[in-house]
Amino acid sequence: MSALAFDTHRAVKALCEAGAAEPLAEAFVETIGDAIGGNVATKADIAASEAALRADIAASEAALRSEIAEVKADVDRVETTLRSEIAEVKADIDRVEITLKADIAEVKADVDRVETTLRAEIVESEARVQAKIAEVQAETKADVAGVRAEVAEVRTEVAEVRTEVAEVRTEVANVRAEVANVRAELKTDIGLVRAEIGGLEARLYRQLWIMAAGIVGLTVALVKLLG
Repeated sequence: MSALAFDTHRAVKALCEAGAAEPLAEAFVETIGDAIGGNVATKADIAASEAALRADIAASEAALRSEIAEVKADVDRVETTLRSEIAEVKADIDRVEITLKADIAEVKADVDRVETTLRAEIVESEARVQAKIAEVQAETKADVAGVRAEVAEVRTEVAEVRTEVAEVRTEVANVRAEVANVRAELKTDIGLVRAEIGGLEARLYRQLWIMAAGIVGLTVALVKLLG
């Protein structure tokens, strides 16, 4: 048996160059050398290990092949079961499809009947609505005619009122003209009256002066007589 060569001197030198103390490096290398020497296998050991490993691999392969065969058998059984169940499901689906088709046919028939009924009701409702619209239109036309007649009467009354207003305006204008004439006449009369009053005042002043002069003359005459 030949052991694996291990250069202890070179290892110690490398550790010292790395900064380790020489006693520490020698102790470390000695420990590593002992561990390597105890764990190094010979060629015979390796051959025996290979044979044992091959035997284990062969046994494992045989066991795996047996398990694979069993798994394949299980897969075949599961596949057969699944196919049977799928066939049953397909049969159920076919039965359900047939039932659904029958139900759909019945629903379609019901829809057709309802549609026919609704169409008849719609036609009847449309006829009623059209009749009501015609009735309302007739009533509306009659109301419009009445309103138009009332409007015509109102227009006639308005025209009459406008005529009366025009007449009133004319009368007011005439009254205003008469008032203006009366005012002018009153101004003239007032001027004349004021002139007459002025003449009367002048005559009255003259008479008062004459009377005053007469009174003064009488007073003087009496004073002379009494004196």
